[in-house]
Amino acid sequence: LGALPAIMDAKRMKVPVEAKADKDKTKQNGSTPLFVAAQKGQLEVARLLLEAKADKDKAKQNGSTPLFVAAQTGQLEVARLLLEAKADKEKTLEGGATPLYIAAQKGQLEVARLLLEAKADKDKAVEDGTTPLYIAAQNGQLEVARLLLEANADKDKAKLNGTTPLFVAAHTGQLEVARLLLEAKADKEKTLEGGSTPLTLYIAAQKGQ
Repeated sequence: LGALPAIMDAKRMKVPVEAKADKDKTKQNGSTPLFVAAQKGQLEVARLLLEAKADKDKAKQNGSTPLFVAAQTGQLEVARLLLEAKADKEKTLEGGATPLYIAAQKGQLEVARLLLEAKADKDKAVEDGTTPLYIAAQNGQLEVARLLLEANADKDKAKLNGTTPLFVAAHTGQLEVARLLLEAKADKEKTLEGGSTPLTLYIAAQKGQ
């Protein structure tokens, strides 16, 4: 039953799409019909629009594409459809976030897995140097962090301020992620300017439990 509204919407849309309606017409914020379908998980609507040659990468004003919003909201099958249609998996928001980055941030495990299988750049960072693994560590997204490590993401890649995924996991009390990174041989002795290391923070966090 959950798919019924999307199918009904697709049937309603078929007439205007076939009548050469502007399939890429945007709302005031720049969202297209394909973007809205991706955001809401309306698979059949998205399929119909792609078959009608809708622009699969047309972004909102902030740079968010249909694939990005599908990753953000965990719309796995729409994300799969867009990737099959060769949507740009590395297109970023204004600040540099990719679909994989937002999937890691939001804990969208299966979408992250799909993007990695599609060879998305596992270490592509936003402007301040935050990688998908770093944001997963910061937010306590344990399974996404595990997935990224299994995909050989750089476990020690630091932000511009020098902090690493292990450092931020220890600093924010994400102890399960910190343990995972330690098991993966992340650098526990990397020192910040104040002399703190991930290991000292991890020990302090354990004592505070």
